Amino acid sequence: MAEPSPPPSRRDGDLAAAAGSASWDDIRIFHAIAVGGSMAVAAAQLGLSEATVARRLKALERDLGLQLFTREANRLAPTAIGQGLAAEAGEIEAAARRFAIRAEAAKPLANAPVRVTATTSISLLLTMHATAISAAAGGVEIVIISTRSRLDLARGEADIALRMSKPPTEPGHYAQKLGRLMQALYIRQDVDPATAPIISVNRETSSRIDDYIMTYAAGRPIAARVGDSAARYESIRSAGALSMAPCFMGDADSTLRRLEPPPERTGDDIYLVSHEISRSRPGVVAVLGALRKLFREQRSLLAGDTIKPVGITQIERFPARTG
Repeated sequence: MAEPSPPPSRRDGDLAAAAGSASWDDIRIFHAIAVGGSMAVAAAQLGLSEATVARRLKALERDLGLQLFTREANRLAPTAIGQGLAAEAGEIEAAARRFAIRAEAAKPLANAPVRVTATTSISLLLTMHATAISAAAGGVEIVIISTRSRLDLARGEADIALRMSKPPTEPGHYAQKLGRLMQALYIRQDVDPATAPIISVNRETSSRIDDYIMTYAAGRPIAARVGDSAARYESIRSAGALSMAPCFMGDADSTLRRLEPPPERTGDDIYLVSHEISRSRPGVVAVLGALRKLFREQRSLLAGDTIKPVGITQIERFPARTG
């Protein structure tokens, strides 16, 4: 028995319509006729020719297998089913209008602030250099969102992300490795590490750091577990605790001393992540350039290769431009 013929081919991008269904454009034309009472009024409202409106209505009635209008003196009157479908079409029209309004309202303005999301430790680094980042981006206002949650760039929850884990592989994302964030054990200069209280982290935050601290403690009790690296740094400074903190914090603080070189296994890669939607904004492109410059300058301090803080010595501007 012969195989059935293949379905007719469609142009790339065309969608197949279910049998008996109507396109949104046909529903819009039908609704305009029902509201205006004539093809001439509908044509004027939609910016179409009267012949096009008549042709589309005839095709719609044929596809649906229904008569939607009857001709009366000087007007087209909906049939009983036409009246019911006109009410449904009105709801579709209103929903489409709400869709367009909501989409337009969600679209960021060209001069809208650029939102950068990062973990607490990287957010602290960004805060320390926020004015330099803005100046290097040509005065663009930046908003720093400090969170461990992975905000969705594709959904517009942020414009740029600095992440400490494997970058996203979904289409539309761009990722660039900026360096390594290393952590080391620190103690205050006036505190004896042999007797200092030890603070570790909760394992949900980082089992690698917890394992390293527990090995160093060698059976000594843990006074507390603190997931936030900036809070651990503060406990070292203020409470005289022994703990791990990011090298860019600990090495820059003259009141602290590093006990050991930063272990490679507790380090994290830093990725600069953006999405094609936000990258269309000149301000986002400018901030991306400013962030690359900042992390180039801070690379050694982040990696624990220097005990001296590195500052932005010269502002290199990244003008807000397209292309």
